[in-house]
Amino acid sequence: MKKNMGFSLTDLVVTLAIVAIIAIVAVPVYRGYVKRGVATEGNSLLGEINAAQQIYYTRHGRYFAGTEGQTFSRALGISTERAKYFTSWGIQTDEDGQNFTAYTWSAEGHSLTLTGSASQTIAGEDSITDNTNYDD
Repeated sequence: MKKNMGFSLTDLVVTLAIVAIIAIVAVPVYRGYVKRGVATEGNSLLGEINAAQQIYYTRHGRYFAGTEGQTFSRALGISTERAKYFTSWGIQTDEDGQNFTAYTWSAEGHSLTLTGSASQTIAGEDSITDNTNYDD
């Protein structure tokens, strides 16, 4: 009697269908987790900016206002040399220097915004707005 070795075509088709269904569900979920993981680097950078702004406010009675990137990297002591994703950032300050908005973005399309004010001693996690769409 001849032994039947290997898989039938039906076995292969069913297996491929199961793998395809798992991939359809898992890949978008995985991408969302990766984007959220990348966003932690941006949160860290905004936390650094916030700490530097609070120190600057304590010394000068107003938040630092400047232009994007390198101009105030030296003034606030913030460097993005070790950053892998979020390498661009900026700060906007209102006219009296009592409120600021810091923002950072990456080449992959992630963007985060932090708002801080003199009436708020330390800007917390809830003051960071994640502007990234995680569904794509």
